[in-house]
Amino acid sequence: MAGAELSSVQRFVLITLMIKGSAVPNTYLRNVAGISLSRPYRDDLRDRGFIAVTEKPLVLELTEKGWGQAIEELGGSVPPRAGAAGGALYIALGFLRSLLDHLEVAPSELFTLRFAASDATLAPAQAEPSTTTRLDVASAIREAYGTVAQSGELLPLTQLRTALKSQIDATLVRMNREPGVQIIPNSQQGDLTAEDRAAAVRIGNQDRHLISITS
Repeated sequence: MAGAELSSVQRFVLITLMIKGSAVPNTYLRNVAGISLSRPYRDDLRDRGFIAVTEKPLVLELTEKGWGQAIEELGGSVPPRAGAAGGALYIALGFLRSLLDHLEVAPSELFTLRFAASDATLAPAQAEPSTTTRLDVASAIREAYGTVAQSGELLPLTQLRTALKSQIDATLVRMNREPGVQIIPNSQQGDLTAEDRAAAVRIGNQDRHLISITS
């Protein structure tokens, strides 16, 4: 395979890694981007020096050479058997290449751009929960209690937590239909701990372990 022209899937992987601008789990490529990169093609990208691969969990990242190849794809022609979506992608990439050239912005600058929170904003770990958040949690606890116990009854917290999990699961199922929310299985099933499996939510016929929320 070495020396042969890159396949459409390999090109799509390089483009995705470039756009993300950082290391990307294989589960993201498969479950979110919809790109299934088989091991021979993944090894080929690694052997050509385009990507670095780490195992357990499987994570891919562009090398400097890979960045160069991905940037070439911005002005590249539509690869064979790319399909309608691939054709539309390369038209968009060509426009983006022209725009970057016009603005005199390097692709690496664009795709590694990160928006930092204001210095005046507390980091998530430091931020105090808002009054609304505290009330929402308290309301959820009261509602869960009411589903399994009578008023004034002493209820083991283990049962309360089980009832809360049922409510959380139902909410996660609803949220999964919302724009910007992805709840997906972890394709590396062997890496799952007992806690991971216990925390999974059942959606359709799959246990799902990972959540991504885009604001």
